[in-house]
Amino acid sequence: MGWFWWYMLAMTLLIPLTMLILGFRWRRGRIPPYGGSVGYRTRRSLASPEAWAYAHVYFGRLWAILGAAMLPLGAAAMLLCRGGDAERIGWWGAGVCAVQSVVLLVPIAFTESALRRMGG
Repeated sequence: MGWFWWYMLAMTLLIPLTMLILGFRWRRGRIPPYGGSVGYRTRRSLASPEAWAYAHVYFGRLWAILGAAMLPLGAAAMLLCRGGDAERIGWWGAGVCAVQSVVLLVPIAFTESALRRMGG
């Protein structure tokens, strides 16, 4: 198990860790300023300060749950290629990151649906 496997393990854990950290912050109401350049920025979330706050809390809850689930799954997935050559580890890690990237985007549909029901 060389240094490259450890590097790819760290890279595959970045997406779930980001989701966990931001998810917990936003879920607890520690959201970016309304209309700022950082945050969950969609037409519906920018409709009002209330929609902005609601979207961040809702989206943060989903990201915290998914990030907590993906963290051990990502580590377990990388264990499957332990001991492989650098090319195999690299492609496997890229595949894990690609799947995580899709999961990272899934909460957008649910948050937009919730904002639509809210009237935003």
